[in-house]
Amino acid sequence: EASLEDNSLEGFFSVFEHIFSLFFFVEWCLRILACGWVWIFELLNFCDTVLVFGTGVLVKWVLEPMGSDVGFLRIFTVLRALRLARLAKRVRLIPFFKELWVLIHGLTNSARPLLWTFVIALIILYVFAVAATELIGRRDVFQNDDFIQERFGDLIRSMFTMFQLMTMDSWGFDIARPAMKKDGALGLFFVTFVGIAVFIFWNLITAIIVENAFAIAKSDQAHQAKESELQKKKELKVLAELFLQIDKDGSGELTVEEFLGAMQNRKVRQLLDLLDVKVEEMEEVWTTLDDGDGLLTIKEFTTGMRRMKGEAKAKDLLDTIKRLRDMSLGQAELKAQVDQFVEKLGGLESKVQKITRDTGEVVGLFQEVFHRLEAHVQRLDRQAKVAARQREKGEMLREIREAEEEAYAEVAAEEAMEELLEVTQKKSVRGGGARG
Repeated sequence: EASLEDNSLEGFFSVFEHIFSLFFFVEWCLRILACGWVWIFELLNFCDTVLVFGTGVLVKWVLEPMGSDVGFLRIFTVLRALRLARLAKRVRLIPFFKELWVLIHGLTNSARPLLWTFVIALIILYVFAVAATELIGRRDVFQNDDFIQERFGDLIRSMFTMFQLMTMDSWGFDIARPAMKKDGALGLFFVTFVGIAVFIFWNLITAIIVENAFAIAKSDQAHQAKESELQKKKELKVLAELFLQIDKDGSGELTVEEFLGAMQNRKVRQLLDLLDVKVEEMEEVWTTLDDGDGLLTIKEFTTGMRRMKGEAKAKDLLDTIKRLRDMSLGQAELKAQVDQFVEKLGGLESKVQKITRDTGEVVGLFQEVFHRLEAHVQRLDRQAKVAARQREKGEMLREIREAEEEAYAEVAAEEAMEELLEVTQKKSVRGGGARG
């Protein structure tokens, strides 16, 4: 609009002024509603409020409708471009805009170093301007030289000339060489000033600004790490809430039935949307998270879901490679242990074989002893049977002898009775004959 000589597009630009003013005003109102009136009392927020009202609301919606001349105030509308710094702050986490934010942040935080830079520059210019005025402007040889007097005639002119030297603006042919035509020793003065003011001072300023930029980048990385930590805590809170929603029995562990059955819950689906996880992928998610025991603890669930969120990063790939490396080392260690175990089993097998042979020999000895004992027992049994038969025969013979003796005794008793009867009968016969 400023580059146009006529006002043919004034209405077009005015419409856009109203649109931007409305946009800025609505944003300001939303911030007041969200943060309260205390938001204004911060310095940057106060400046932002002045920009919104001073260059937008006041100019376009108050003074212009009243017919006031706002030509001077419209100059300050260019300051609204400073609000782009806030946009850069919002997009600083995007890698493409990282350098833009470092530059803007470095510029806003370099005000104090720049102020002291100007102070030191003025001191250097003042000291060398005084020397140049005495060495060049007031010397007799240069009194009638209008070219020299125009550049070194007084302190102010000398300071401006030395500033031109400091910026290296045609200093050789326009300043140094014309003065050196009448006094070649002045070359040493000019070279000394260039060495101090240009090579040392400007490089020192560059080093300070670069160091400040690195410090800003480092502090911004710490801020990003803090925001990342806050985001992590927020995600863990959402995941913990999601876990509790899925865990119906309150056991602290999820089964596949609970995990897949919870997809019918609207709140669970909303929490999954916050985590950028699709419901259709949950069966695949279970397969990925499950370590084989058919259960998911809250730690397995939250850690696994956070790892699966978004695209794979270099950190995730490095972590995967590290896990694979650890697994490979674990397998190698396990293989070494298995080989050692196999070797021990081989030694144990040889020992078992030796024990088997020794045991066979011992069993053979026991069998031989057993057979010998069995033969001895059988021999003793036969001897016992023979002795028993002999005892039976002896008892039978004794019984026979006793029976014979009893029979002889009975026969003798019968014979004695018969003899006694005979004697008794004889006596009876004799007694009857006597009585007769």
